[in-house]
This record gives sequence, structure tokens and C-alpha cells, in this order.
Amino acid sequence: MVMKEAATAKRVVIVSSVKRNPYTSLLCDGLRQPGLNLQPSIIDQFSLGWMWEHRGQLEVLHVHWLELLFLRPTLWRSLRRWVSVMLGLVLARLSGVCVVYTVHNIEQHEGQYRLLVSLGTRVIFALAQAVHVHDRQTAEVLARRWGRRRGVHVIAHGNYMTAYRNECPRAVARKRLGMAEEAFVYLFLGRVRPYKGAEELLTAFMATDDPGAVLLVAGEVHEPGYDGRLRELAGGDARIHLHLEFVGDDQLQVYLNACDVCVLPYRHVTTSGAGILAFSFGVPIIAPRMGCFVELVGDAGERGVLYDPAAEDSLAVALRRARGCDLSAMRRACADYARRLDWESIARQHAAVYER
Repeated sequence: MVMKEAATAKRVVIVSSVKRNPYTSLLCDGLRQPGLNLQPSIIDQFSLGWMWEHRGQLEVLHVHWLELLFLRPTLWRSLRRWVSVMLGLVLARLSGVCVVYTVHNIEQHEGQYRLLVSLGTRVIFALAQAVHVHDRQTAEVLARRWGRRRGVHVIAHGNYMTAYRNECPRAVARKRLGMAEEAFVYLFLGRVRPYKGAEELLTAFMATDDPGAVLLVAGEVHEPGYDGRLRELAGGDARIHLHLEFVGDDQLQVYLNACDVCVLPYRHVTTSGAGILAFSFGVPIIAPRMGCFVELVGDAGERGVLYDPAAEDSLAVALRRARGCDLSAMRRACADYARRLDWESIARQHAAVYER
């Protein structure tokens, strides 16, 4: 429900069904800062019925992860939800509501009901007065692939420095995970999904043949049976530690403070919250030279190592290169970069978009 407050405050409703990523709650908190004169709230479901019930009660509707609002296990249920969500967006526009859309993913990662997702994207691009992207590369893709150029605003992804505890020293973190202090630890963290390239990482890591290295894969497996594929691929290599279970908020600091670098070998990417999370803990990344990773790592590679995803053995080469990097300097650069991504300044940029 939208809370009642002073009539002068602009009522902003943020729509997101994502529970585990604190992105929208951090944005909402930032929008509550004095001087913005906004009344933000978050809902996790959106439909024609919700919009009809709340017509006249909001000025801005800010939508995130559109496909997750309608995708369901079956096509019929997904189609019904799709129709309700799209009609709700049409009603919002007809009611004079400003519709804003943040592009987190240009494509749905697993390709589920691809046509439905594509049609939904076309509808919201047609209806939204403002489209928010996190980097210029995504803005260029929108212009080239979708023809959306008007009202596209580039506002960076905020950091996670206030979202998670960070008080576990490296030595303590390694002891908890059973990692030797002298080991070089590569970390793959987050929901383990095929598009994130865990299989390619396991293959590349084993090709490095480095006895002093450890690969830690930590996160809940998304696809049934995928954990078995990964265990089979790891082949009993004692250097590979598979913690294929959900990592709670308090445990994130243990994994991130225990590692030397985070590896993000994604097959495709739009926005990388995982990269920002790593930087929020001062951890450099290894990532393919594509999309947002180019800007995150930096032209001079000051915050990590990039590799060519089309070149054979390039990931294994990048893993070896990381061993020779000045990680202390990289960690400082990552932390400095993350500090600049504070939610107060980012929220002010969003508020300016709403006003515009």
C-alpha cells in the first residue's frame, strides 16, 4: 500500500519482485533523504487490478526486472500475468503517472518464453517516459537493438557498502572456510546459473595446474541437476571447493574477505551487481571484455583483469595473470570506486529524472 503523507510530496512506487538483492531498498532509502520531497515505497507485485485500485494515488511508477513480474512455471500462467502487467502499465500512463523503467537485463538469462519477454520489453519501452541504464554500453545497445534513444538516462549502480556486514578479517574468514593463509583464492559467488559460466571457470582453473591456488564456488544452484554437472566437471580436484548452497547475508563477508579475486566469467551481461558487490568489499574481479565489465575494470585494468571471451584459453590466461597483479593497489582502487557510488547522490539523480 502507498502510505499517506503531505500532499506536496511526490509519491513514488518502486516495483520489484526481487527479494535477495537489496538494490531497490537502497534506492528507496536514498530517495527518502531530506530535500527531495519524495514519498517512496516498494511493492513486489504489480497488475491491472493493483493499478486500478491505486489510480490517483501516485505520480511515479518505477519498474525493475520487468520479466520477473510475469514469468511463471507455465506458459498459460505467464501469459495471464503478462496481460495484467501490460494493461496495468497502460492504465498508469492513461492516469497521468510517470513510468520509469530500469534495465537490469537486456535479455532474460535462461531464455524462458523469449517471445513473451521480448514483447513485454517492447511495450514498456513504448510506454516509459524515462528509461534508466547503468552504463553507456547498455544505452548504446538499447539504441542499436531496440531503437530506444529518447529519455534514456545513465545513472550508475550504487554500492553495497551499507547493505552487508564487513567485520570479518581475512585470516578469520579463511579459517572458517578451511583455506590456507598462503593460498591464492579465486571466488565465484552468487546464484549458480549456466549463463554465469561456472563450467568454463572450472575447466579454465584446472588448466592452470597451479598447486597454490584454490577455487571456491559458493551459491545456490538455480537449475535442477546443475550441481551434479559441476561436481562431475570438478572431477575430485582437491583445490576446488564447491559450496553449492544459499549464502546468507552475514556469510557474504566471510567469502569475500577470504578471497583474493572474484571471477565473473559470464556468457552475457547487462549490469553486474556481483561486480559492484565485490568492489564494495575491495575485491578485484576477473571478467570477460564485454558490456559493463569494461567500465568496471577500467581501461588500465586498475580494478581487475579482462579477457577475450572468444579466444581459446583466455580465461585460464587471465587467472594466471591475476597472480602477478599488484592486488593491494587493486583493492584500494576497487574500494575507492565503490565509495563513489553512494546511494544519496544516485537517488538525487533519479529524483531529477522523475522531475524531468
